[in-house]
Amino acid sequence: MYFGPFFFDTKEIFLILAAVLLGLAMILGWDLLWFEPQTLLTVAILMLITKGLLPAIHNEAFFILAIITILLTLYLSAFQVVLFYFISFLFFRLLRVI
Repeated sequence: MYFGPFFFDTKEIFLILAAVLLGLAMILGWDLLWFEPQTLLTVAILMLITKGLLPAIHNEAFFILAIITILLTLYLSAFQVVLFYFISFLFFRLLRVI
């Protein structure tokens, strides 16, 4: 989808919508069952930035990394999840998986 000079893929639109809904949930105080909204919002913004900066990412490997990162937010703190995401993303880039 073209929005002015910018092109948004469906994955970026989904991540933007998820970030907006998570921000709305934080503002209105909605309870997400097992997840902490602030951590999920941080992870969604990080994924949006990395997906936007590197459009040639293989979607399957990035999807697996995203699912594992989101599931880790159930058990680990926000710092550990962000650290895991960046280290895994770095290793995937170095090993040319992504």
